[in-house]
Amino acid sequence: MPNKLATYHAKRNFRITSEPRGQAQRAQDELRFVVQRHDASKLHYDFRLELDGTLKSWAIPKGPSMNPADKRLAVQVEDHPISYADFEGIIPAHQYGAGKVEIWDSGIWEARGDAAQGYRDGKLKFHLYGDKLHGSWTLVRTRMAGGGNKQQWLLIKERDEAARSDSGIDEEADKPVGKLLKHAPSKPATLQGITITHPERVIDPASGLTKLDLAHYYDAVAPYLLPYLKNRPVYLLRSPGGLTGKAFFQRHAIRAAIPEIAILDPSVDPEHQPLLVINSAKALVSAAQMGTIELHTCNARADCMDKPDCMVFDLDPDPKLKWQRVVDGARLLREFLNELGLDSFVKTSGSKGLHVVVPLARRHTWETVTRCSEAVARHLAETFPRKFGIKMGEQNRVCKIYIDHLRNQKMASTVAPYSVRARQGLSVSTPLSWDELDDVTNSAMWNIQSLPARLKALKKDPWEAYGNTRQTISKAMLRKLDMKDAAP
Repeated sequence: MPNKLATYHAKRNFRITSEPRGQAQRAQDELRFVVQRHDASKLHYDFRLELDGTLKSWAIPKGPSMNPADKRLAVQVEDHPISYADFEGIIPAHQYGAGKVEIWDSGIWEARGDAAQGYRDGKLKFHLYGDKLHGSWTLVRTRMAGGGNKQQWLLIKERDEAARSDSGIDEEADKPVGKLLKHAPSKPATLQGITITHPERVIDPASGLTKLDLAHYYDAVAPYLLPYLKNRPVYLLRSPGGLTGKAFFQRHAIRAAIPEIAILDPSVDPEHQPLLVINSAKALVSAAQMGTIELHTCNARADCMDKPDCMVFDLDPDPKLKWQRVVDGARLLREFLNELGLDSFVKTSGSKGLHVVVPLARRHTWETVTRCSEAVARHLAETFPRKFGIKMGEQNRVCKIYIDHLRNQKMASTVAPYSVRARQGLSVSTPLSWDELDDVTNSAMWNIQSLPARLKALKKDPWEAYGNTRQTISKAMLRKLDMKDAAP
């Protein structure tokens, strides 16, 4: 089997350079990309895509451009190890590529079609999900001959929403170092010590809310939000291009690292890459900087992943259903839980419905909690068949509320309290007291602009008792739910 990194290794003396030696790796489902600003004999930008176990690499003299009219020359160079995507530093004098290397942008990429075939054919179409670069792109191999028989390609930004929002690099590589001109739309902002690049980038075109607005929101609500994130696996819904761009979930730390966001011990989920955790306001702001809009959490904490500490019911109504029906449905669910001896807390989903959450002592298995939540949902659906349904699918919730109890399975998730939703207006999943539920007019009643004012006006945290509520599922409860064979 040929050594894909033979040329890379032959050009470097690893006793001198701090560049990673690396080796070819097995292909991953989620592929990384990186753009590195390389101040070598001539300033240029190295564009690298993870493909077939290595980083396919191109040197771009003027750097990528978000302007579809620009066709940027991309000279193909030797494959690099995937670990090079994290490399920053000084390559010593007299070494190949001597000069300063900095990460200019990084993220993941997704091929449009067969990536390997597109690469072989010389026309690779793909999406980028980075901080600076996003949207649809094409790499086209040309017939032009480069120095040293290097293949020359063109990197072209396709015309899409992302091409209306940014202009990429405005630096010219032929100018002396220290005299480069950069014409950014506005200067980066700093929040919690985190640099917010492109703070003016509009996340929600309908409201005009920006990336900086989102970062300020997460900074402001950190004292309220962090208790629900601490030491708990968090899944990130990232949409670097805003609501009009393509969003993706990040559950594991296999993409480029997000500064300040920690990873959990691999033993928490040994069959996958490490899970993520957010334990500080700085990490929250960093997540916003990297295009995160929504935060979803698992129903267990990392120090005891086999024992969930809550049970969640997502009341998802037919969109045509009046809001009061949703409120009434939540109250019926609460009453039944009370009959079982379980206190519950309510919050808006920030989308269409309500979430009813039952805090639990960490005593029960996932199987017990999953079966218990299903039994509760089934009881309501059988008792009030015109109000509730438990079968998935739009056709099964016509004029009904779908009770989603599947969020109680291991490693499933629910949007966190105070998380923003990736919806028009940037609404927020808002904790409520049961007493104020009648005053709520819809699930998206609060957003990143209005929620901080609500928090300041509250005399008491509506979920103040949540953290100290430790409940167990008793044998008597299981008998009421006709679960005599289940262990509490």
